[in-house]
Amino acid sequence: MNRRLSEQSIRETCRDLQSKEGAVSGRRLCAELRSRFGAVGKTVRVFAIWREEVARASAPVYLAELKARLAAAEQQAAENLARAEQAEFREQARQDKWVLEIDRLRRELQAARAESQVTRVLPT
Repeated sequence: MNRRLSEQSIRETCRDLQSKEGAVSGRRLCAELRSRFGAVGKTVRVFAIWREEVARASAPVYLAELKARLAAAEQQAAENLARAEQAEFREQARQDKWVLEIDRLRRELQAARAESQVTRVLPT
């Protein structure tokens, strides 16, 4: 007797097993099909559907993991950028401070030299 299992029946059985047991082998699917329907179907067809269902079931988990990792990486990049901008700001402030300090010291030195030259020129 030829009993042809529908693709929908195979897929539903595979999804039921995956929801109950997690990862399901192709042989386990065939055994379940035999117990539920009394037939397995052509092995090539059943295993092709099984591979599609396994890929479908693992893709969202993998995709969700990648999205989570991307979000974490973007967050880390934003934090690194903020830290770098803050360090750049601090470095610029430090350089500005020392430029002003050097300029002040140069002016004091010039004033001291000018005063020294004036006292040399003027007789006491």
